[in-house]
Amino acid sequence: MKIAVLSDIHGNVPALEAVIDDIQAWGPDRVIVNGDLVSRGPCSLACLELLERRLPECTLLKGNHETFVLSCADQAPDPDSPTHELNRFARWSARQLGGAVERIRPWAEEVDFTDLEGGSSFHVTHGSRLGNRDGIHPELEDDALAARLGAPRALFVGSHTHRPLMRRLNGTLVVNTGSVGQPFDGDPRAAYGRFTFRSGRWHADIARVAYDRGQAERDFRESGFLDAGGPLAGLIFQEFREARMLVGRFMARYLAAIKARELTAAEALARYRRSL
Repeated sequence: MKIAVLSDIHGNVPALEAVIDDIQAWGPDRVIVNGDLVSRGPCSLACLELLERRLPECTLLKGNHETFVLSCADQAPDPDSPTHELNRFARWSARQLGGAVERIRPWAEEVDFTDLEGGSSFHVTHGSRLGNRDGIHPELEDDALAARLGAPRALFVGSHTHRPLMRRLNGTLVVNTGSVGQPFDGDPRAAYGRFTFRSGRWHADIARVAYDRGQAERDFRESGFLDAGGPLAGLIFQEFREARMLVGRFMARYLAAIKARELTAAEALARYRRSL
């Protein structure tokens, strides 16, 4: 049995095209898209249509950005909210998707296999059992990781952090598949997970795939994302170019002050950029 798991495409069409080519050359029995296909990037609708065309049998799961875009589609913007400017990129993505956002709504949060050949098991979810924003990253202590894994499975696959890893805990092989469209581990190539069940156990590999990053940059510039996506759009683009996390650190440092109206989003972002 061979299973491919890809995630965190974030509207990056050239990266998704290259990964689909690589997956189809590898020839898995099943393909799972583990959330964050859309938003946080320039071409959400094109990525959705590309997957539907080239991998029509794949399993599609929600990530935190599908949840975010659906909330933007369902709720009118509040210009008086202190976080209004921070949410502009997601509202832009929701507008780009238009009616296609309804195709995202029925996606599940996880897949859980407990009756595989040889009595093995396999769980896939975007973040962890604690939610799609509670990811698995290398710094987690064993107790914190165990809480994220929940009921024991032979293989547990998460994504969300954009940082691939492989680790064993209490007999479970734990894998983070990294990101197709916006890796944060210093390697700009697209990442996805390959999983093979043989000789009674799971084997995992993180595949890295080069793609046309020049076209991806042009998509950021020409799609309207940078112009209409608000103050975080430029920081997201910088993350893409440098293959490192910036937005998460900005939010950890300044979100509370923005919500308390001690700083505007623009003021906070100016301070953060000076600190980089």
